Amino acid sequence: MSGRHAALPVDGDPREVLADPAPALPVMLTVVSGRPTDDELAAITAVLAAGEAAAAAEQATLLVPQPESAWTRSRRRPRGPLTVGPGHWRSFSG
Repeated sequence: MSGRHAALPVDGDPREVLADPAPALPVMLTVVSGRPTDDELAAITAVLAAGEAAAAAEQATLLVPQPESAWTRSRRRPRGPLTVGPGHWRSFSG
């Protein structure tokens, strides 16, 4: 925190400014074996967060009803089955 209203340390130099302590964050990952570097932990955290965001976005699009398109509204019923055999082509005028 900086500026005119910044908190000053109790025991020392007024030029030093006390920062607010960071709030405790929930544990997202637990390393059970090995010794990953900070870069490796950051990479896996980014991958998992991106996957979670993609899943949430997909779920959100599934919940929103999609409007019926003009193509869907104008569709016709499927025709009936064709019967083959003598006399069935009498009304053909092609």
